[in-house]
Amino acid sequence: MKKFLIPLLAILLLAAICAIPMQAADLPVIFVADGASGDGASAASPLKATTGNYDATATNPHFDKDTALYQAALKLQETGGTIVICGPVTIGHAQVRGNGANDRDLCLGENHTAPITVTSVYNGVDYRQTNGAVLTLTESAHIVCMGPTVWDNITIACGSTERFICAGFYTCVVGEGFTSRPADEANKDDPNYYVSFAGGERYRKIEDRSADLTINGGTFNHICGAQKGIGANYGHTGDVKLTINNATVLGNVIGTSFHNSTPSTGNVNVTINGGTYKGMVNGAGAGGFINEDAVVSVTINGGDFTNCLAINDIDVGVTNNIPKLSLLNIADYKGDATALLSAVTYFDEIVKPDDAASTTAAPATTAAPETTAAPATTAAPATTAAPATTAAPATTAAPATTAAPATTAAPATTAAGTTAPATSVTAITVLAIMALASLAVASVVVSKKIRG
Repeated sequence: MKKFLIPLLAILLLAAICAIPMQAADLPVIFVADGASGDGASAASPLKATTGNYDATATNPHFDKDTALYQAALKLQETGGTIVICGPVTIGHAQVRGNGANDRDLCLGENHTAPITVTSVYNGVDYRQTNGAVLTLTESAHIVCMGPTVWDNITIACGSTERFICAGFYTCVVGEGFTSRPADEANKDDPNYYVSFAGGERYRKIEDRSADLTINGGTFNHICGAQKGIGANYGHTGDVKLTINNATVLGNVIGTSFHNSTPSTGNVNVTINGGTYKGMVNGAGAGGFINEDAVVSVTINGGDFTNCLAINDIDVGVTNNIPKLSLLNIADYKGDATALLSAVTYFDEIVKPDDAASTTAAPATTAAPETTAAPATTAAPATTAAPATTAAPATTAAPATTAAPATTAAPATTAAGTTAPATSVTAITVLAIMALASLAVASVVVSKKIRG
């Protein structure tokens, strides 16, 4: 009997260890819709927001704290998880914070490091189809993410022009199922009624934070790698990584900030793998750079640029420094490279599909400094990438630098109050197998001693 005891214990140990992560990694799911009266545990009981959570006497009342969307994200602050927009949700002047007449923010909870997914499709149910689910930004409302965020299988409608979702200098991924449209069908031909994305903040000055924004689908007005920005005093310091795998961009792609006087300090890496582009593609915005050694790298591997207005290293009317070195790499472009090049105005160096080296040498006065290398071209991630560290909007304390969270998949069940596992068991399983092997060896030794 002894020779069977150790292998049996090893098998039981392996089964127990493999079961642990499936329990510990459960992530909560919260359902949100306007007019709710429930606890958020299911689509039949979406979260009812509590009230009185802000100082009504303050110069800048945080009305967003009384919204279900803010409170749902706050509940997920420690664990991460999923917010399901399961019906119409409207964010307007009465649900945001700030002093601007046309620009105020709803913060998506408070600072968090675990990823949050915002969606309208859950457990096989598309609430856009079954319950008219849509998140509408109107009047002065924008959204600012407060941690790593995934937007997928959700519709954003704009009831006013130039509405932005800002990633807050956290990693942000927009999925293939993302859609945007005007709230009023009469505005369907106006690009300004489609939502824009920015990798940074809406306006706050940020230091030592990098941006990482990935777009996998959807129709947008503008896509910007850094700030939305409101002026020269609201720039940022840090590198920018912007990856567009697929999108229809009616306005402009800008590697840095949207506002034409908001500067950047750092390097920029833009990668375009597909999509349709009808405005300009600018490696950097007109706010330019504070640093004199900035490198702007734009890689185009795919996409339809038939109606693209121009492809530039930096926008016109620059108010600060131009990049020290600008690089355009179309070596792997899957379309008509000649047609694509017809839209290009200027880059210091251009790598064509049949080139072993750049076709245009950088001018002597703008050669890259020895200490600065062009950012490496980055392949598009399939899932949520590790978040860059960031600071919160003006009214919120900046978070401490945090470690990158693991890639997270959407939970899989939707029973009231239940949650779904989302973490791999690979690491623990490997350890268990190692333990099993060790115990098996011990079993052989014991068996030999018994037989001896």
